[in-house]
Amino acid sequence: MDPQVSTSFIPKEALTAQKARTGGVGLFLLISIFIFVLSLVSAGGVFAYTGLLNQQLAKNKADLDIQKGAFDPATIQDLLRLDSRIEQSKAVLAKHVAPSGIFNYLAERTLVRVQFSGFDYNLSADGTASIQLEGTADSFSTIALQSDALGKSSLLKDVIFSGITVGGDGRVSFIVHAIVDPSLLLYSKNQLTAPAQTQ
Repeated sequence: MDPQVSTSFIPKEALTAQKARTGGVGLFLLISIFIFVLSLVSAGGVFAYTGLLNQQLAKNKADLDIQKGAFDPATIQDLLRLDSRIEQSKAVLAKHVAPSGIFNYLAERTLVRVQFSGFDYNLSADGTASIQLEGTADSFSTIALQSDALGKSSLLKDVIFSGITVGGDGRVSFIVHAIVDPSLLLYSKNQLTAPAQTQ
């Protein structure tokens, strides 16, 4: 036998390096399997949730069909016509003009020593109204106070006192011209703000 030939079957290299390499591949494989299983579970959950939603949608549609069948189509048409009439009535009332609002407004702002004996009202196409009042007062200072009361008003514009004369009885006559704000003429506003009448 040749003395240089070794008959030993024991490897001379260390086995630790091979174990380290196979351990890295095992961890990567484990993470990949975990992600794959997680994606399968997620896909199954989405599929199950989609089926549940489809069942709920079908149930809701069936319930809606039952509810539709509970109403008479003729009754529904009558209610729709009634609703249309109510909405049209509201639109008409919202635009309806009620000059009585001017009287209520003047009654609140006329001084005790002032009397109005004439009233002229003119409504223009744009919704504004002009008024002319003829009145008397006991003195010039009362007319000045009345002019201030009406001039400070936000609902009367361009208030002008003119034609101031002293009568034989000592009372002072005058004429008032003014433009009335359209909001003062609205029927809906006057009905909401009108004082309750006692019987």
